[in-house]
Amino acid sequence: MTASKKFVSAVKIAAQLVPVTSALAQWLNEIETAQIVDRLDRLEDPLTNHGPQAKQLSKLLYSLVQAQSQDLPATTHIDWTPGLKPFIKELRSFEAAGFVMGSHRIGAVDFTEGLRLSPAFIVYLAVLYDDRAKIARLIEMLDDAKEQLIGKEVRKSVDLPLTVIDAFFANYANRGQGYKSGLIGESIYIPKPPIP
Repeated sequence: MTASKKFVSAVKIAAQLVPVTSALAQWLNEIETAQIVDRLDRLEDPLTNHGPQAKQLSKLLYSLVQAQSQDLPATTHIDWTPGLKPFIKELRSFEAAGFVMGSHRIGAVDFTEGLRLSPAFIVYLAVLYDDRAKIARLIEMLDDAKEQLIGKEVRKSVDLPLTVIDAFFANYANRGQGYKSGLIGESIYIPKPPIP
């Protein structure tokens, strides 16, 4: 037990004995409880480790992914919007963690040239903020795939952004479950054949 914890414990014991200071003991208990809840929140939601507004930023980023044109091939690039300005510290933390990659230019403010989201981060955001039934259907399609899946066709059946579908394709390929086409403008996933 550290010296500061011993001091707090001693204050609590003393405060219980004197009626006037019992409010102090209650206040110290509430501080400890709040700290424990905060620690548990960080374990449960790793985004909170990236700043107090990380959750709000992640919702905004996912809404920007959803707002992209889905008629064009999937892209993980997001243009800078003024709505991102209050989240610059969290964006820098996300970049350090590998969730986003800023499109930087010398002499320009960070991220004003836009940013790219990693496929794994897009998958995480989709699981957090999109319709769970749609996500479950996409995962089922990927798990049960026997032949290639084409992103635009999958989109018709699961109604998720092509960017999200493509990110799931990349995630499955990165996990060794199949191959994702590397051709620019294509969103194709080819599952590995089952062992005979």
